[in-house]
Amino acid sequence: MSDAAPSGRSSEHQGVAAILRQVDERQYILRSGEGPWTVISDDWHEEGGRNGGRFVAFSDPAHRSEVLGLAGWDLTKGDGAPGFSQHYENDEWVTTYERNSAGPYIEPLIIVQQFHGVVPSRYLINQEFSLLMRLWEEPVTGNFYAILYDGSKELAIKVEGKRISIRTPLLRRYQAARQLDLLLFTDSVQYVDTDFDADEFEYMREEDHVENGDSVIFFGIGDGVIARRAVFSRLLGKRVLPPPPQEDSGIWPWEREDDNYPEFIIGEDQNGREVRCTCDHEKLANYFGANPEAPHYLTPVFFRREVLQRYYDDPGLYRVEDGRLTCAAMWSVQIDNANPDVVMVFLGDIGRDIPNSHRDHWRAYNVAPLQGMSETTFRRSFLAQFADSPNPEHVFKNAYLSAQKAWLATWGWPLYREATGLDAQLIDRIRIPLNDTDAEFESQMLALAKLLVDLLNEKAVAAGLPKVNGEKGIDKFGRFLASVGYAEVDRDVALLRQIQTIRSRISAHTSGAGGLSFLASQLDGMSKPEFVKELMRRATQMLGDLEVLETPA
Repeated sequence: MSDAAPSGRSSEHQGVAAILRQVDERQYILRSGEGPWTVISDDWHEEGGRNGGRFVAFSDPAHRSEVLGLAGWDLTKGDGAPGFSQHYENDEWVTTYERNSAGPYIEPLIIVQQFHGVVPSRYLINQEFSLLMRLWEEPVTGNFYAILYDGSKELAIKVEGKRISIRTPLLRRYQAARQLDLLLFTDSVQYVDTDFDADEFEYMREEDHVENGDSVIFFGIGDGVIARRAVFSRLLGKRVLPPPPQEDSGIWPWEREDDNYPEFIIGEDQNGREVRCTCDHEKLANYFGANPEAPHYLTPVFFRREVLQRYYDDPGLYRVEDGRLTCAAMWSVQIDNANPDVVMVFLGDIGRDIPNSHRDHWRAYNVAPLQGMSETTFRRSFLAQFADSPNPEHVFKNAYLSAQKAWLATWGWPLYREATGLDAQLIDRIRIPLNDTDAEFESQMLALAKLLVDLLNEKAVAAGLPKVNGEKGIDKFGRFLASVGYAEVDRDVALLRQIQTIRSRISAHTSGAGGLSFLASQLDGMSKPEFVKELMRRATQMLGDLEVLETPA
């Protein structure tokens, strides 16, 4: 296409020609499929006289020269669904069922299921693509996420109105696996309201031709009517990207090699300098004679407790339990969290059981081994003995669940209602604060208040009591306990009121002088983690006594 109008054309004519050329759109066609996201379906109808669309398909590389011979789309929206085909043979029609009506060498990535205004059309992602690339559709947004082997979700396909985009690396990996060409279609029409005739721009016309060796372009000029007279240009383009080598798919047997084995602190030398070692489990010593000069697989590695924050805060995916961290059914690693001050993991387990993508997170919280592993972990791991964790967090959780079970068996109703909604994993999230910050303290005080006060089975507690107007849940519970002869009513009611008061006052007034003064009076010289630890101990004592409370004779 000539970039300049024939000599003698006016500046007005040249201005119209510049709009009609659609230079930006042409450059988009020639670069499509190169950015982090690739548009796989789009439609636009803009004010100012511009409309068009994009789409994609796959094709057999054996037909590449045929595909590059025509700028037109080899597959249009709505094509590629199952149906029948017919051809005339031996003086009669032969009807054949086709799984892909666009076949045989063209394959859709998206099938548009059209209902012609009766109900909204649906955009269906190729099922083979979805299965092979491990995609999950989020039902509210319609976006698709790749479910990675470390348990995380990565946005793979995003739906923004009529525009659907896909992560380019995912598209290319699928191409590699299937060894298919990727066809990227564009059809763009630009109107210009002008008194010029279309034939005055005919010099700009281009018939189908290949550019850059991988793109075929058609550019046409025509007349249309918008308000007054109008001239339009139509830019029809298609880029063909050959597949990468099949091993680039990253799918078995070509998974990407795990080569991220950072070094962790395992000790200090006589000069106080840190001693570090790789976590690659295949390079460590073991009890079978491997790598005798290397540190042992079971070398303890220690971490600040904050390393568990990301896992506590996503209880729908992770569980932090006594002695183990688990990610759904994807992966798990043995941890020593019996000591409430640090977390320990064996060096070899870091490399074998913690996913590649999480190891740098753990390294950020790595500390020198200032203490040994807990007695609980030593007995479990080396003596094969059952051992209870002394961590007040674990003891409290066990007491809470045990009291629930016992109370239901004894009284016929649960002491606490089941947490639902956002609080469904509350018992998993609650913990001794991981640091001394206000945010961590407030979140755990709120969790304690919900578990021990808000979820009290108030209806069942009050069922046999005389009604008292305006009576709150703690008061009802105290009156119930007194009515059945419980000996520690005052102690336990005082604990529940303290937790409730701290929750309400601190959450609302932490930054104010009154709130800070109140908090200081409650802490009484303890750090926030130590204070919550003490509340858990007292709550555990309460739950233990309630567990054995019997119904009156």
